[in-house]
Amino acid sequence: MSKKWMGLCSMAVVFMLVGVGGCSKKKAEEAAETEAVEEVATDVAQSVGMAAVGTYMAQLPAVGSPSRMIMLSLNGDNTASMSVDLGNNQAPVVENGSWAWNETASVVDLTLNRDVSGTMVSTMMTFAVNGDTLSLSNPADAGYGDGGLQLVRQPAGQ
Repeated sequence: MSKKWMGLCSMAVVFMLVGVGGCSKKKAEEAAETEAVEEVATDVAQSVGMAAVGTYMAQLPAVGSPSRMIMLSLNGDNTASMSVDLGNNQAPVVENGSWAWNETASVVDLTLNRDVSGTMVSTMMTFAVNGDTLSLSNPADAGYGDGGLQLVRQPAGQ
C-alpha cells in the first residue's frame, strides 16, 4: 500500500509542477503581449509628437507698428526657437528653449528662456494641436490677449 501511495503522491507532484509551469508560461505570454501593446502605444505617441516638428507662423496686429510676425520652430531634438518681429526696423526678439509632446492632453508644452535685465526667465506655453495649427491654450496669460495665438505650419523650405 505504501508503494501505491507514493506513486499517487509522485503523480500529484508531477501534475502540480506541470500546472504551475503552464500558468507561468501563460503569465509570461500575457506579460509579453502587454509589453508589446505598451510599446506600440509609446511608438504611436512619439510619432504623433514628432509630427509636430516644423515651423509655424502667425501675423498679429501690434501697437505702434503695422503688425507683428511670430515664427515658432519645433526641432526634432526637442529644442525650440520663437522669434517675434515687430516690423519696426529692429532685429526680431528671439527666445530659445525646448518643447515636449504631452500625450495625455494631446498638446505641445513649450518652454522658452529669455534674458530680462541679466536674469534668465523661463516662460511656459501650452499649444493644442489641430492638424497643422497650434493654438495657444492660455493666450491672455502669455500676453497675446483675448484674440489668442494660432500658429500655422509652413511648408518645408519656407
